[in-house]
Amino acid sequence: MLVIDIPESALTVKADYAERPDLAVVAEIKAHIKETGAPHLWPGHTHTKPPRGAVVRYLGEFDLPSSHAGQRNRERWAPCPCCKPNTPWYYKDGRIAWFPEERVIRNMGGDCFKSINATGHAEAERLFREEEAQRRNEAYLLRCLPQVPEALAAIDQNAPTIADIDRVRFILSDRMTRTIGFDLWEHLRSDGVLRYEVTRNERRVDRSGNENMVTVHDFERYGPLVGYEMLKPNVTPIAERIERLASRLRALNFGENSSDAVTRMDGLERTRAAKNVGTMPDINELISEAEGVRQMLSPLSLGSLNGWSRTPGARAEIHLSLSDDRTQLFLGNTKENARSVKIGTVFFNSLRRMPAIGKLSRQAE
Repeated sequence: MLVIDIPESALTVKADYAERPDLAVVAEIKAHIKETGAPHLWPGHTHTKPPRGAVVRYLGEFDLPSSHAGQRNRERWAPCPCCKPNTPWYYKDGRIAWFPEERVIRNMGGDCFKSINATGHAEAERLFREEEAQRRNEAYLLRCLPQVPEALAAIDQNAPTIADIDRVRFILSDRMTRTIGFDLWEHLRSDGVLRYEVTRNERRVDRSGNENMVTVHDFERYGPLVGYEMLKPNVTPIAERIERLASRLRALNFGENSSDAVTRMDGLERTRAAKNVGTMPDINELISEAEGVRQMLSPLSLGSLNGWSRTPGARAEIHLSLSDDRTQLFLGNTKENARSVKIGTVFFNSLRRMPAIGKLSRQAE
């Protein structure tokens, strides 16, 4: 078994940390580990076994660099002062641990202290996770809250357009089946592809070896209909869903005072605020939904739908078109019997996106 030569400097007790070390010390340790892969050689580390029942507080976690990771690099793993002080023992999930009673810092394996004080280890893990979550929440809020005013301005600007998309969506999804006598949504809902019926004769051989011609009824693919989701019935309006999320943002509109607001929040308030500001990506998804269903009235989709209806074997006759000024939508079996639906002047306006922020699940807890 490989034995690691531990220098006397690492074994010297460095009782220099009567107060909890700050984040600058944690950053220094992590930088040393990243550069050297030797947590036991950080100058402030005490490489002695903690006493049984010792109190510990975890300050950070770390992995060794990739050059020290995996079974193939086992000889480069780090020793642990708790359980394996002279042999390679771990390369990931290490802990930066502060022992307030001894006033020392030890870099050690993630679960290694459990054998010395299982209850103390569990409590230290719980506190560490809570502290880490609060730090992430604070950083997330400081980064994202200044963007709330821009997000709310985008929501307000988009509101008339999305309201009109919702209105047209409701009318089309309600009228389409009654107008053409065919449930086009049911035809499209699985994959958004238009199909037409075909009949062909195929030669089949039975078990006796006799050949017969049989008539086969099948469907051929015509092509996708972009924006077909506009025909989905009984959908909660997009505007309503956006406003439900926007109401959470309005309570966080601190303007230029967002940093001061974060400072005044307690832990529970920060957690709640982080979850609420994290709805911006969700609002962007709803904006994408609005942009998607609006494509039903694009020249490409209108052409596809009308062309499909004129194809032999299509399940329905349909005429769907826009007036030249795009303020009226005509729907019917044919051009002659089509009835008009008013399209608002804002229907085709560009939609503003939310500011780009990371998903809450990756950034905060």
